[in-house]
Amino acid sequence: MLVHPHYPTDYFLFDTPRRTPDSEPPFGSFSAHNSMPTSSETRFEQHVLDRGLVTPDELQQARCLLNEAEEKGQRLSLPEALVRAGALTKAQARRALVSLKEETVSPTIQIPGIELLERVGRGSQAVVYKGRQTSVDRIVAVKILLSKAGGDPDARRRFIQEAKSAAKLSHSNIVQAIDAGETAGHSYFIMEYVDGTTVYDMLKDRGEPLGEEPSLRIIIQIADALAHAHSRGFIHRDVKPKNIMITKEGVAKLADMGLARHAEDAGTALEEAGKAYGTPYYIAPEQVRGDPRIDSRADIYSLGATFYEMLTGRPPFTAPTPQQVMQKHVMAPLVPPDHVNPELSAGVSEVVEVMMLKRPQDRYNSTDDLLVDLRTIAAGEPPRIAREKVGMQTAALEGLADGESAHDAARTGAQALRAPAPGPFAVNQLTIILLVALVVSILLNLLQLFL
Repeated sequence: MLVHPHYPTDYFLFDTPRRTPDSEPPFGSFSAHNSMPTSSETRFEQHVLDRGLVTPDELQQARCLLNEAEEKGQRLSLPEALVRAGALTKAQARRALVSLKEETVSPTIQIPGIELLERVGRGSQAVVYKGRQTSVDRIVAVKILLSKAGGDPDARRRFIQEAKSAAKLSHSNIVQAIDAGETAGHSYFIMEYVDGTTVYDMLKDRGEPLGEEPSLRIIIQIADALAHAHSRGFIHRDVKPKNIMITKEGVAKLADMGLARHAEDAGTALEEAGKAYGTPYYIAPEQVRGDPRIDSRADIYSLGATFYEMLTGRPPFTAPTPQQVMQKHVMAPLVPPDHVNPELSAGVSEVVEVMMLKRPQDRYNSTDDLLVDLRTIAAGEPPRIAREKVGMQTAALEGLADGESAHDAARTGAQALRAPAPGPFAVNQLTIILLVALVVSILLNLLQLFL
């Protein structure tokens, strides 16, 4: 199962700082005669690359150092080579080894009825394994909460909540929950194994938009999954490309209920008030503000942001920091997707724009309404509901403009009515000026007669 499990504290961050001061504790147990087996080196390479600790170029430099050491008959480990190349500090390499060790020892955990086969994914707080449910000889995915995260009450609560939320949903486009529990102090969650990829990986591999028709097919399936969740009172709160899985048969499945919350869970809503839970590139404005009253329309916004990236090849808003990205969701105007990708139809662009309107009340009222328009444009027809909403907004803006013009005219008229009448002095002054002008005119005429 190609899952990327993520659990935020307040919101998701993307990159871990790559370097820390060299004054940190020494490298410790690794020395020049501690070379790593090839399989371990491969896992370590993937481990540090996945976390953004090194770049592919830095890894290549380290490999060159390994080759040079081998030619000289010296024994050098990959972590040491990365330190020599300046890609990692000793402390960073040591922490990466500890983290990798924690992952590799996880398969020794005995989960009743499950045989763990191989690691297929890892997040900041959980690791996912492919396994076999021995009683029915079925391949499953097993998510195990890392021991470090297990000591965090909030992370533990969210892990349990994910299992409970998923267990209450049964839909062909949602990754199905099978079982959950604890063993030897480790929390685990057994779910359907999806043999395929994610929308995130599809975008990354292609390096370009997925195309309107393929994107529409995927989004319709995920909207259908969300409609099912919403009908049972659940809000996903983290719809994004990494959480949309695509099977080899082309079936889209919504994954990772780690942030899901029941709409009527007032206690959790109050606990989370003022905190921005979600992923910055796809988070709804009301989630950024930490509004405890969010509803299904937050998922519609996040699905719209995901749809936008699938259609254009880029997220709707970008900025140097997650905080700035989230602020743009709240304040910045959206560039219509068909302005980024002119090959898109006007209809699909209108739907995305309505999905991503800043105010929840201006978006689609429900995922059922959204599905009406999605299926309509898939059939080659214009999106009726989106156009009605755009029309209502246009009328409201025109009405506001007309109201302002009328107000300006009324204000001008009122000022004219309030203008003071000319006083006696002003009248007398005008009379004198007219008399002087008349006298001057008479004198000029007389002069002409005598000349």
